[in-house]
Amino acid sequence: MAHGLSVAARLWRILTRTWEKPTSRGAFATDILPEISGARIKILEEGTNHDYELFCRVSLGDKFNDERYIALRKLGYGQYSTVWLARDSRTQTHVALKILRSDCYGGNHDIFELEMLQHIQQKSHLSTNPGRNHVIQLLDHFRHTGINGNHVCLVLPVMGHHLGLQATKFEQQRIPVAVMKEVARQLLQGLDFLHRECGIIHTDLKPSNILLELNDPEAVISSYLQQTSARTSQPKRARRVNTHSGSEATDIPMPLSEVITTPLLSEMEDIRVRIIDFGVSSWVNQHLCNQIQSPHLRAPEVTLGAPWSTGVDIWSLGCLMIELVKGHLSFPGTASRNGKWTAEDDRLAQLMEVFGPFPEALLRRGVRSQEFFDNEGNLLRIPKLSPASLLSLMDGKNEILRKPKDMPQAEVSIFVDFLEGMLAVEPGNRKSAEQMLKHSWLTRENTM
Repeated sequence: MAHGLSVAARLWRILTRTWEKPTSRGAFATDILPEISGARIKILEEGTNHDYELFCRVSLGDKFNDERYIALRKLGYGQYSTVWLARDSRTQTHVALKILRSDCYGGNHDIFELEMLQHIQQKSHLSTNPGRNHVIQLLDHFRHTGINGNHVCLVLPVMGHHLGLQATKFEQQRIPVAVMKEVARQLLQGLDFLHRECGIIHTDLKPSNILLELNDPEAVISSYLQQTSARTSQPKRARRVNTHSGSEATDIPMPLSEVITTPLLSEMEDIRVRIIDFGVSSWVNQHLCNQIQSPHLRAPEVTLGAPWSTGVDIWSLGCLMIELVKGHLSFPGTASRNGKWTAEDDRLAQLMEVFGPFPEALLRRGVRSQEFFDNEGNLLRIPKLSPASLLSLMDGKNEILRKPKDMPQAEVSIFVDFLEGMLAVEPGNRKSAEQMLKHSWLTRENTM
């Protein structure tokens, strides 16, 4: 592999390349930040891809926790939960009600989100770390018994759009550099609080787990409720409780997810983000799960099965910075059509093309290293690598120098150095959140 270019130069090629569909190995895929299509929403919402016997069955107007919380709208869903906009009849304010599947506690998929949030809440009360303001805070919790079993319910603040949805509203899905600088600062503060004071590794930092705060949530929510009506699916077969005969099958409309209107990041006077979703998080001194991180945001030590710690969150943030500034995935990885290599092989190859050969010490620590590498540190299924393959996506030499339009030329090398601190392949060389907060890219004044 030819590695005449510096790591900084190769990183900058990632930031400045033009993306197309890969026609051969070495061409990075063109995936833009994922946006759920209408067809996929229908699949997820109407039950084709859900095991509905484990989810809490909720109808709009249902009341929870001794009738304190009233479900008004469905806000979202995930593999293990649904999220509802609810009104707290005690405080006369709105909250987000996250209802976990019945198998999340005491079932086949034990998660520890409640314990994580309680620990964060306890530490937040004692801390002066500004990062506590950039992590979601638990307001209340309770258990609810429904027709599909017992469900742990988490009461959380109502938030705005997630970062990925905000990105789709900008040209080429690129969030302005000045905005991303503030977002990066807040995310690093949040991670610093989680890592140093809470002893928590998030393990799933991605755009959909970073939400914007609403500047005046009650006003925004009231306006939203007045201007919109609840959306429901076509009637589908489900169980409804009958007080006289127990549960019975009937055709009822199912609530569909909705998004609360949120101003553009670039139009917000006071940008505040919070890290959410601790469903797969781990303690620093006790890992609860080893299948962590979205593939394109996954740290190399995780892929190789080597020991990992707080640095995995820093790696994910480094990848996110590339994605949100440039509008495309950083290291997506694409399996070959003929089965010669897997997406994991391709992702490792992409990393090697940018950062050079993996450190021998890291390969020795990885219990899966032999699945990908030979004894010389070469990939088994993709032996030929060259950083020049990145150039095949460029229209010409001038394209290499292209940068985000809103980034001053004097800032380019500083930004690349910022990325290098988070994207060190060897975890021991990766900077901590506390160290990254002191980086000059965050502390210097904008010179636009």
